[in-house]
Amino acid sequence: MNLSPVADLARDHRWGRYYETYSEDPLLAGDLAASAVKGTEDGSSGRKVAATVKHFAGYSQPLNGHDRVPGDMSLRYLQDTILPAYKAAIDAGADTIMVNSGAINGVPAHASKYLLTDVLRKQWGFDGVVISDWDDVEYLVTKYRAAASYPEAVAKVINAGVDMAMVPPDDREFHQALLKAIKDGLIPRKRIDEAVRRVLTLKFKLGLFDDPYVDPAKADKIVLGADKKLARKAAAESAVLLRNENDVLPLTAKARKIVVTGPSADNLPNQLGGWSIGWQGVPDGVEVPGTTVVEGLKKGAPAGTKISYVADADKAVAQAKSADAVVVVVGEKPGAEGESDAPRPALSAEQQDLVARLQDTGTPVIEVVLAGRPLVLGKASEPDALLMGWLPGTEGGHAIADVLFGKVNPSGRLPVSWPKALGNDPLFYQQLPGPNSGPESSYHVAYPFGAGLSYTTFATGTPKLNSKVVGPKQTLTVTVPVSNTGKRDGVLVVPVYAARPSSDVLFPDKKLVGYTRVELKVGQSKQVSVQVPIA
Repeated sequence: MNLSPVADLARDHRWGRYYETYSEDPLLAGDLAASAVKGTEDGSSGRKVAATVKHFAGYSQPLNGHDRVPGDMSLRYLQDTILPAYKAAIDAGADTIMVNSGAINGVPAHASKYLLTDVLRKQWGFDGVVISDWDDVEYLVTKYRAAASYPEAVAKVINAGVDMAMVPPDDREFHQALLKAIKDGLIPRKRIDEAVRRVLTLKFKLGLFDDPYVDPAKADKIVLGADKKLARKAAAESAVLLRNENDVLPLTAKARKIVVTGPSADNLPNQLGGWSIGWQGVPDGVEVPGTTVVEGLKKGAPAGTKISYVADADKAVAQAKSADAVVVVVGEKPGAEGESDAPRPALSAEQQDLVARLQDTGTPVIEVVLAGRPLVLGKASEPDALLMGWLPGTEGGHAIADVLFGKVNPSGRLPVSWPKALGNDPLFYQQLPGPNSGPESSYHVAYPFGAGLSYTTFATGTPKLNSKVVGPKQTLTVTVPVSNTGKRDGVLVVPVYAARPSSDVLFPDKKLVGYTRVELKVGQSKQVSVQVPIA
């Protein structure tokens, strides 16, 4: 069983688990979660694996941005915005669902029959296994005070729809509480039979009764060869180029001396994020095979180009004065859950000062951000080039070098909104219309959802619809001519947004309803079609 994907929406940069999500947009988050489910459960590894969609539902919506703080939202927002991503992952064939550790509208999700039975089972027809999150059955007593005793808590979560309790503090205590709840009539025996049937069905489906053992030696083969190339490709294509003043990128052989600095330039754990080997990242003293940005730049640099890594800030500034370019790699340290909550999700003052001092030298500054969320950059917001590398993993050093040296033309687009200033969370592009009279009361961002530059240029023509009238359950086809008008082959993302001229119920200023990616060689033109299902 693989405890992923995360189908929660990324709408609050303060939240410590923001980096685990896919997007702020329900359609994009759902598509990516669905793809993760299909990839996990396709059986190509020789073993059947169950995907676990989490955290159902609305876990990423705490009122103040802190992990596990209760969320409060309208039923319309829950149904129209929060639930669709989970639904897409379930429709893709997910075998299991993990429950939200928080509470929604005053009810802990683990005790919500509305979410776990009415929506999940009755509305959507999910027939897989529902799993609790870590210790959350006990938390109904010790944290939420939603149950007076452990047997009552066990009864509430099982009756709500939970089939399996993940890691109770004491399994014997859990069994005793379960038996007591059944004996006292708090849990119908048919509900126990139902949960057991689902768990056994899953085990049969995974082949655990025929072959319950795994071959540890096969794990090494999974992370070698073609898989490392795929990881490198994914990291490079995920990177988002946000600034490129005077076409400072890609770096060419004319840049004979490149100074590399910054706290994440030669720091592999900062490329991996939380949950990598240990709960809070990579433990001290553990060596993980991988390539840092410095190593990637040294291996990928053109012949005759010298890469000088300078860890000390003062020395880096001094050497930058005589360099042809500076690559400064900044970001966040890895963290997980509440430990990674950030009331002020901004680049640290020390890192902002470093970037500003480097800019004062007059040498072109390429800023690479390695973080699981966009950060308010402050004094570091206007380098010559800005590349968001996210958490690119063990092959991240190679991938970042591929982009900076132009071996890969950047094609990534922001799946989230990048805040311009602190205090604007929650933040997302799907703004509802209204007076919004304050200067920052609407969509105030440094870079909007979908932003991203390329080393080439594109032209997009007038879109055409296959029909002006489309009924329910039908599909609208949007066709648009696109061309590569630049000097490099590239990939163009073609999004389709919808809006309503008027509506009795407020509708976002724009809403993503479809998209595609198209590869275009220099001078090439294509007619691109995007299918838009009508609900």
